[in-house]
Amino acid sequence: MRWQNLHIAGLGAFLPPPVPTAEAVERGWYDPEEADENELTAVLVAEHECAPDMAVAAGRQALARSGHAPSEVILNLHANIYHQGQDFWTPASYVQRHTVGGSGLAVQIQQGSNGGMAALEMAAAHLWAGRTGTAALITTADRYCPPGFDRWNSDTGQIYSDGAAALLLSRRSGFARLRAMVSTSDPELEELCRDTTGFSAVPHENGEPLDLRSRKKRYVKNHGYDELLERLAAGTAANVRQTLADAELTLDDMKRVVLPNLGRALLEWEFLEPLDIPLERTTWEWGRQVSHLGPGDQFAGLDHLVGGGQVRPGDHVLLVGVGIGFNWTSAVVDIDSVPETA
Repeated sequence: MRWQNLHIAGLGAFLPPPVPTAEAVERGWYDPEEADENELTAVLVAEHECAPDMAVAAGRQALARSGHAPSEVILNLHANIYHQGQDFWTPASYVQRHTVGGSGLAVQIQQGSNGGMAALEMAAAHLWAGRTGTAALITTADRYCPPGFDRWNSDTGQIYSDGAAALLLSRRSGFARLRAMVSTSDPELEELCRDTTGFSAVPHENGEPLDLRSRKKRYVKNHGYDELLERLAAGTAANVRQTLADAELTLDDMKRVVLPNLGRALLEWEFLEPLDIPLERTTWEWGRQVSHLGPGDQFAGLDHLVGGGQVRPGDHVLLVGVGIGFNWTSAVVDIDSVPETA
């Protein structure tokens, strides 16, 4: 869909200290062959901070940079993948309380690694349809730690980093404009990350860390590896193609492309090859030092580009997200000015 008068007014991120992957290999946490294949150099590890508090820090930063008052925010969306520090509560309301307060709607989004991008489209639609209120604050945050999650071994092709990111979307003003955005899905792939042996009564019922590798191996055994690759690549290409068409631009018009912070091999066949883009036009060199922030890669990646002076007024930036389910959301952002915080 083509959007008008929706601005990105502020970005924020909370990124914990890095742990070099070489150290993880030396300590026996991380398989050396996977380290060579993924080419990721570091992962971010939070020693004490819980996910919602990291989201609050990122959200406050985005709000402060935006020049908007807390009272202007009428929607709070919080996206996450993993445990948020407590069971049976609403982290979105906690983030709202400690960032902007007020009486606006607060909603938690659990859409895998595409949660942040999906939340951005929901925020855009909410602001577009509403007659009152100015802005929406989107936060993402996760902390992946034992005993429930092994960041080095629970999944393959990527390493999961702790951290948070935030974006403030406004109808009033901002340094960039949301030009076009499209979400698509392929629910036939939902089985890829589902444990087909059955459902459990409580989280981590067997006491072992989450094992996504075995789930994916069962899927490939039942459906074939080639079919999986084809569906994922086709889903990415179709989604981005529609977003660019709505934006009335081409990939060649994009100054930079913000992709998920995945391992090199996975990034190649799921994004670089289907989209036919060179690695140097992406945020890979930054992303390999950060690793996968779950739903926060795109917001943190855009914050890196803006804060590092890598985009200028008149540039177009493509954000691409994908999450289990499977869901894709991509967006074209027009840079109108360079924020003073850059």
